[in-house]
Amino acid sequence: MRPIELKVKGLNSFIEEQTVDFTKLTERGLFGIFGPTGSGKSTILDGITLALYGQVSRKSSNYININCNSLNVSFKFQISGAYGKTYVVSREFKRDNKTGNPRTSRAKIIDTTNGLDDVLADKVQKVTEKCEEIIGLGIDDFTRTVVLPQGKFSEFLKLEGRNRREMLERLFNLKKYGDELSIKLSKSIKEEKIKSNLLTGELKGYEDVSSEKLNLKNEELELAKKQLDYKVREFRDIEKTYKSSEEIWNLQLELESYKEREEILNYRANEIEEDKVKLKFGESALKVNPYLVCYENTLNESCEIKKQKEKLEIDFREIKLEKENSERQLLQITEKKDKEIPELKLREQKIKDAMEEKDKLDILEKEIGDISYKVETLREQYKKENNKLGIVSESIKNTDTSIKKLEEEFESLKLDDEFKSKIQEGLLISEKYNLFEKNIAINKKKLDNLNNDKEKLNLDISNLKKLYSEKYELLNESKENLEQLIKNSPGKQEDLLDFQKRLTDCNEKWSDFNQYSEEIKKSKLLIGEYQELLKLENEKTDTLSEKILLLKEKYRDYEIENLSLKIRKNLEQGESCPVCGSTEHKINFKDDVACDIDDEKINELNDKISENEKRLKKLENEITIYNTKINAEEERIKEKNLQIKALGEEFKKLEPKNIQEEFNNLKNSINNYESKKEFLEKELEKLKEENYKLENHINEISTVLKEKENQINLITEELNFSIKDFSELKEKLDDIKEETKVTNFHEKNKEIIEIEKNRNKVSIKIKELRNDFENLIKEKDILQDNLKLIMEKGTDARTSLNEKIKNREEKINIIKDKLKNEFNKVEEFKNIDKEKLIYLLNEIKEKINFVEEKFKSFNEIKDKIYLKYEKCNEEYISLVTRENELIKRCKVEKEKLSEILKEEKFKSIEELKENIISQSEIERLKEKIEKYKEELSKIKGAIESSLKKLNGREITKERWESIQNNIEEKKNEVENLTEIKIKLEEEYKFLNNKLKELKELLTKKERIDHKLALLDDLDKLFKGKKFVEFVAITQLKYISLEASKKLREITNGNYGLEVDENGKFIIRDYKNGGAERDPSTLSGGETFLASLSLALALSSQIQLKGTAPLELFFLDEGFGTLDDNLLEVVMNSLERLHNEKLKIGIISHVEAIKNRVPVKLILTPAECGRGGSKVRLEKS
Repeated sequence: MRPIELKVKGLNSFIEEQTVDFTKLTERGLFGIFGPTGSGKSTILDGITLALYGQVSRKSSNYININCNSLNVSFKFQISGAYGKTYVVSREFKRDNKTGNPRTSRAKIIDTTNGLDDVLADKVQKVTEKCEEIIGLGIDDFTRTVVLPQGKFSEFLKLEGRNRREMLERLFNLKKYGDELSIKLSKSIKEEKIKSNLLTGELKGYEDVSSEKLNLKNEELELAKKQLDYKVREFRDIEKTYKSSEEIWNLQLELESYKEREEILNYRANEIEEDKVKLKFGESALKVNPYLVCYENTLNESCEIKKQKEKLEIDFREIKLEKENSERQLLQITEKKDKEIPELKLREQKIKDAMEEKDKLDILEKEIGDISYKVETLREQYKKENNKLGIVSESIKNTDTSIKKLEEEFESLKLDDEFKSKIQEGLLISEKYNLFEKNIAINKKKLDNLNNDKEKLNLDISNLKKLYSEKYELLNESKENLEQLIKNSPGKQEDLLDFQKRLTDCNEKWSDFNQYSEEIKKSKLLIGEYQELLKLENEKTDTLSEKILLLKEKYRDYEIENLSLKIRKNLEQGESCPVCGSTEHKINFKDDVACDIDDEKINELNDKISENEKRLKKLENEITIYNTKINAEEERIKEKNLQIKALGEEFKKLEPKNIQEEFNNLKNSINNYESKKEFLEKELEKLKEENYKLENHINEISTVLKEKENQINLITEELNFSIKDFSELKEKLDDIKEETKVTNFHEKNKEIIEIEKNRNKVSIKIKELRNDFENLIKEKDILQDNLKLIMEKGTDARTSLNEKIKNREEKINIIKDKLKNEFNKVEEFKNIDKEKLIYLLNEIKEKINFVEEKFKSFNEIKDKIYLKYEKCNEEYISLVTRENELIKRCKVEKEKLSEILKEEKFKSIEELKENIISQSEIERLKEKIEKYKEELSKIKGAIESSLKKLNGREITKERWESIQNNIEEKKNEVENLTEIKIKLEEEYKFLNNKLKELKELLTKKERIDHKLALLDDLDKLFKGKKFVEFVAITQLKYISLEASKKLREITNGNYGLEVDENGKFIIRDYKNGGAERDPSTLSGGETFLASLSLALALSSQIQLKGTAPLELFFLDEGFGTLDDNLLEVVMNSLERLHNEKLKIGIISHVEAIKNRVPVKLILTPAECGRGGSKVRLEKS
């Protein structure tokens, strides 16, 4: 990474924006940043880290300048490579209103490589992540690589023991291999122990699980299966008897139910016979009934027709009379209609015409009234407008007079312009005079205050310098005490470590010796126990083997005897014996019984042999196990003896208690030494800090004092100028007073202003009156135009009125002519209005309507009566014809009915009616009779079928109940045995699964125990940070090679740097034949060069983490203690060290270094009232 430009504003002592151009600053390879303490040299580095990572390396949270509310920083840099890329990262920070701490308000990183602003990120966290990605380093690694504080590395060269190890851990970031790794390891051990404890707890739940118990459970299951098979066979045999008996029992019950049903059907036989007779007569009546219904319907219809005919004859006579009357009335009304209607129509038309003319007359009357009103209105309007014209003419005359008076007054108030300008000039000079007089008094007072402050500050500086001298003496005294304490050091941490190592080694060997001895003792006891148990098991095995031999011999005897009995049993007379060849055999019943008994004994004997063989096998397994255990324990004793031998005999000569006592004494001495040293170092650091604060305070007061002196000079100079200007103003003011004869310009100016105000008021009034005058002239012209227009409108209205009156008379004459026959008197005609005409017209219309309606009504009545007459005549003819037809049909149907009654053997119509039943009833009777026959037939067939099925078989109720109870008992036995078998199967399956789980848990336990053993070994390995020390020393060897190379380069091959096997630095002095030297023997300049080489090598190592090489680093401090000769050596080395890819920056306030550096960045500290720190570039 190559820096290009840095811009900062509001950071620490920087208030205004300052720009650092690194391109110019680093162009010669070596550059310096110079300035007094507090000028902001380190702030340049803070600006870079703040831009890249959003925080400063010193972890401060109070870096916004107190005079600023915000901080802005922008950093432009380049990443080198085949294709170089340029980036600009900028951030803005604002002070939080609540906490006062800085808060990032804006952040952005831009890629400007191709001249285009490509925004890569614009969120705070994303910008930081992007910078880390581009550079490849976090803030800690970046600051350790870029800023190399020389004092730290010279200290590192000489450090020993614990402090050196801690510094190595920090430098190489090895914390993750020390405490962090130990914590992770402890956590893993704890987790694995928890798992082991959990597994142990789980294994306790499997104490009742074993292969033997599984085998026993399997044997129980097999026995239960055999018992179940036997009981199932028994159940099936009984089930056959049950099914046969059930069939007979069901057939018996069925036969009994059939016989009961047959008896019920025989009981209903008489009822069925009656239904048959009823059905026969009903069917005959159903055949005759249609003829009877037809005859009765014809007879009834004939009677009805006769009644209708008689009623219709009466109605016909009445209708005929009505018809004659209606024809006569219609003739009368027709004659009246033809005479009156034409006359009424003519009168109607005349009245309508008169009404139209009346409407026109009413409109004309209204128009005449409107025009008359208009004429009168115009007359009144003319009078008003004429009066207004007179008033306006008078106002014009008065306004003109007022304007002339005001113009005269305006001229009288006019002042001389030259006089006014003189008064204004005098006023300005008098105000300046007063202001100068006031400022002179204020500056004199300020000058007195500043002189007093100056005296106080001089006194403060004198007191502080005295206090600083006292503190400096105390500081030297503390340094001497610390040096004396270091000389009298009781020992080093390495000595303590050696003691600790010896003590630990001795304790471990005694512990191992005791442990191995105890284990050998335990193993011997176990061997004795196992041998006793083995002896017992061997005795048991011998006894059991003999027993099995005896049982097997007995089994063979029984088998031979049993075989011979079976042969004898199967022999027949005349057949030859396969054993002896005889054809005569003596066999009796007792031999058969003996054969059966022998079979049972053989089976029992065979079972005993199997059981004893199993026990023998088990005992043999146990013997093998005991032998294996004894061998294992013997091997263990051998192993432990070898381990005890490996411990040696030396440790037995040492007493851990004595070593522990020596160790404790040394430890206490070193701890006391360390605590005293720490106390003195703290006291020394505290005194340094107090001196530093005093020095800063003196510098601050000196700065304030200098500022006060500058202010005194400025105010004195300003006061002299003010007195001079004051004298000149007084002369000018006196001249103007003489010229104008005015002594008080303020009062005179007020008078002029008042006169000007009055003159302006008069001017405004003149302007207003002139506007009024013009408006009145305009109003007069408008009124004259209005009068002319009113006169024209009045003439037109009177002409129109005369024409309308003439037209009205003509209309009245027309209406009179139309209505002369309707009104006899002139008064009646004069009083007529439109309502009367409407009433008259309605009256005529009503008369016309009455005549027409009456004619229409009589005509409709006549038509209705005629239609009624025709209809009645037609109905009568139809009834007469229908009556004749029905008389004929009634006669024929009566004859047919008599014939069918005889055929169906009915004596009379009454008998027929008694036997009539409905068709549904007939169907019901038929179905009932048929169903009875069918059911009777089925019952008889069923009885016959049941008797055939029984075939003489019979079973009693007691026998059937006995069979039922027997099969139920067997069924329950089978079910119980099935449940037992299922339960045993589940138990066997459960035990089998548990056994598998047990094996898995044991496997897991073995793995965890193995892992715990490994973790314990690792825990021992990492105790005392041995691994951290090993990694650090390994890293240090690589760095020492690079550091040696750098040291030889900058010392022209005079010195080299190496690391011994304990990680301690050794200086190789090639001037003296490559002699080894301790770093503490080096001079100040040599120490500085060695430290610089070591720092550069470490920087290169840390940079390997990054993705881009850092092409610069800063040397901060380390130059103030060098004399001129050493400084010359250091500067020559640095000048040789820089190159194109490595730019070196020196941060210092030493003047001699400043003169040697080719390019310098000079920082001027902030000054009160003149802004913050400033930067400028200088070249030699």
